[in-house]
Amino acid sequence: MKRLSLLSLLAVSLSGIFSTVAAQPYEVANPDARTLGFGGIETVTTADAYSVFNNPSAMLFGRQKAQAATSFFTLNDKTSYSAAGYYKFNMQHALAAGWTTYELDTYRKNKAVSLAYSYRLNDRVALGLTADYARFVRLQAGNALSATVSTQAIVPFEDDTDYSTLRLGAKFSGIGGFLDGPAGMKLPVSFAAGAAYERFFGDAHALTVAGECRYVFSPNTARGVEGGVALEYSLMQLLQFRVGYHGGGEKLYFPNYFAMGVGVRFMHLCFDAGYAIAEKGSPMRNAYSLTIGLDF
Repeated sequence: MKRLSLLSLLAVSLSGIFSTVAAQPYEVANPDARTLGFGGIETVTTADAYSVFNNPSAMLFGRQKAQAATSFFTLNDKTSYSAAGYYKFNMQHALAAGWTTYELDTYRKNKAVSLAYSYRLNDRVALGLTADYARFVRLQAGNALSATVSTQAIVPFEDDTDYSTLRLGAKFSGIGGFLDGPAGMKLPVSFAAGAAYERFFGDAHALTVAGECRYVFSPNTARGVEGGVALEYSLMQLLQFRVGYHGGGEKLYFPNYFAMGVGVRFMHLCFDAGYAIAEKGSPMRNAYSLTIGLDF
């Protein structure tokens, strides 16, 4: 979901804290344009450079050996710049890193760094571990460390004419806390789980339907449930069109919004754009993200 994690936290949370909305205390929105256009769903996205913020386990199911990307993300009239990438040593081990800065004003910027490692247990299941460091300067300054544990499983289905895949994913985020700063500063602790079904129609067309639910355990002011549903159509793996909806119980912590996005793949270049449509006063109103990357 469009949540934050500590790395994700800074991005609106690092990878385990990075997954929420910038309105949440001490979080920074996930800067990935593909995630924004996909209704904020993170746990069951396929591998890309921003897997460090979404689900590092996905890296080991991707076709590319390495990917790198940078993004420009605007949320609630504030701007976030980020860069991320991963490298697969083989089909069993992969490392990823990400960096995000979130501009509060000309002089104040939240910053976060994320490092992730993923390990493939077998042909269908992989695990991920992300460590996030964030420096927050909003309201009061503080440094935070957190970890996220994630997993993703792939279940393939084949018949004589078509091929399809069921992806299952989950992650537990926000294991950690602030190293300094006022005692009241807390990182969000949450658990998210999702599922995606991808159906290929010959070599030219593919359709993906996905859903995700996330529960925030603490702090008490942010406790609650949010979720997202999304649909993606892919044409010859060159063009992708996405629509999604993110729903929550609260206007600020879990805002409701519709999302749309587009992706273009040409040679080794990747471009993604995402845009959110929300009611007036919502932190997600007119939020947008642009990501450009390279496949290796």
